[in-house]
Amino acid sequence: MTASATDPPLASQSRRLAGAVLDIALFVLTLGIGWVIWYLVAARNGQSPAKRLLGTRVIREGGSVATLGWMLIRDLAVRVIAFGAVNRVLVAILGEEAGGTIYGLAFVVAALWCVWDASHQCLWDKIVRTRVVYGRP
Repeated sequence: MTASATDPPLASQSRRLAGAVLDIALFVLTLGIGWVIWYLVAARNGQSPAKRLLGTRVIREGGSVATLGWMLIRDLAVRVIAFGAVNRVLVAILGEEAGGTIYGLAFVVAALWCVWDASHQCLWDKIVRTRVVYGRP
């Protein structure tokens, strides 16, 4: 996927890392419930609670903002359900300790993919063809 001249700048790796850490902190501080409600409101504009606070958003290939449906596919279907299924398969095949360790390493690699990727995309961004950009629409 290539960025067009009219696309906003890609979010830096450090801003993406800050967003991930902030989302986890907000999830814990709101006991999950507040974060989920905030997410459902913010995701309509291609954002999570942390992305909203940090001024980043998710856009699709072609530059349109990822809507709630795309955000749910990206975050829930790919990150939670698909990676959860991989975890279950690895644990069933290799056992709890080895399977869990390999899953943990795979998830970290998928999350850190944006560090070395030219488009700053994590693996789930690659799968659903999205990018995280900095700046307001």
